[in-house]
Amino acid sequence: MPRARAHAPFVLVLDLGTSSLRAMLFDANARAVEGYAARRTYQADTNDAGAATLDPHALFDAFASALDEITAHNDFEIAAVAASSLAYNVLGLDANDEPLTPAFLYSDTQNARAVEQLRAAHDWTPICARTGCPLHTSYLPARFVWLRETQPEIFARAARWVSLYEYFLRRVFGRAALSHSFAAWSGMLNHATLDWDDDVLRIAGVAREQLSPPRSAADGLCGLRAEYATRWKALANIPWLPAWGDGAMANIGSGCTDETRVAVTIGTSGAMRVVMPLPKAATALPRGLWMYRVDETDGLVGGSLNNGGNVLDYFSNLLQLPDPAALERELAALEPDAHGLTLLPFFAGERSPGYRGDARATISGWSVSTTPVELVRAALEAIAYRLAAIYDLLRTTIAPPREIIASGAALSNRCVWLQILADVLGVAVTASGEAEASARGAALMALRALGVIPAFDALPAALGVTYMPRAGHFEIYARARERHQVLYDSLLRRE
Repeated sequence: MPRARAHAPFVLVLDLGTSSLRAMLFDANARAVEGYAARRTYQADTNDAGAATLDPHALFDAFASALDEITAHNDFEIAAVAASSLAYNVLGLDANDEPLTPAFLYSDTQNARAVEQLRAAHDWTPICARTGCPLHTSYLPARFVWLRETQPEIFARAARWVSLYEYFLRRVFGRAALSHSFAAWSGMLNHATLDWDDDVLRIAGVAREQLSPPRSAADGLCGLRAEYATRWKALANIPWLPAWGDGAMANIGSGCTDETRVAVTIGTSGAMRVVMPLPKAATALPRGLWMYRVDETDGLVGGSLNNGGNVLDYFSNLLQLPDPAALERELAALEPDAHGLTLLPFFAGERSPGYRGDARATISGWSVSTTPVELVRAALEAIAYRLAAIYDLLRTTIAPPREIIASGAALSNRCVWLQILADVLGVAVTASGEAEASARGAALMALRALGVIPAFDALPAALGVTYMPRAGHFEIYARARERHQVLYDSLLRRE
């Protein structure tokens, strides 16, 4: 949106992702204002033990620097600060709010053994029914058990456990705020009470007082500490709303706000999600999926992958691939499933629907004639198969959706992958016309909280190209999916 055509009120949105943080200004029509954006990049620390962490000090510096940049030349009156944040991440703070640990990301699988311990000791079925989350490395119960056993001194010293965005708020306000939406990603929120689940707290060994009380995301913080009030005058006395989960915001920002539209997002990781009213979302949850929250009235049902664009990044670093445009042409020239490969794309473990955090990638059929481009094509197809498994489960709870809307940085300029998704799913897939769907979703949530719009559909999302399934390709991929599932079952299926 050109600056001259932007309309008040304005919302400053912080979009905290796995590899970058962006600060963007949106107007009353939920359009990003040109020339008012700042981006900072970083990289998670990983190792062979399954670690995936971020440095909270470095992330706060990125956060503060981005705000410095966007407020330095801002001449708009900002009405609120909103945030979309990668979910779930957690770090421990001491009594002085100093970090004791790095921020552990959802893709950190160092706690895989704790998952198996909890599975052996507890029936997680009733807990999943209350929290909407299965037992998995990405959720906090196993994270806390692992920390308690492997780092007992640090665990004992922790005065509180917070997400990165809560840490930012504690730095600039001296207190934090946590939305019901974001808390739902933890695996510890009781959806009936909208508070932390007593049994899960006991199992995790964490006191209620060590966690921020979940609250409505419309209930923001005002009054920055003096240092930051001086530094960011335009933001000093306006509401800073608690962060929403990035997945929920991707749905809202891409226009997938009810059961007629299913959202597919592929960034570093991947997901397929649908917004459903409560309590239907809580009572119709198939095994293999999760339920989070958009807000106090709507649930978010779907499944997530630890592996998405990060697989392409991995192959790009590992293999001698052509430049992106040439790679796209060579991928398009390959026929469906013509490479002779069966690939389980669990380079960072598995989430939905099998929740094998200890899973690792497997490639079967690799020969001396296999080319780098064939490996990439096999990976794109394999990730589509994992999304199709989620879609099959979603179809047991909703009517056939009117549309599937795809968004995410990894799908940008990747027509081949979008076509593969349509062919594998057997339904039309429309590319979102919103380049920053999660950030736009947070802007829409803020505009609704401010009373600027009555509902999300007051500002429809832009749509891009629609990819129709091609004749005969669904059947080819259906056979490939069967072969994929046989390999999965032989290696990873639990009895």
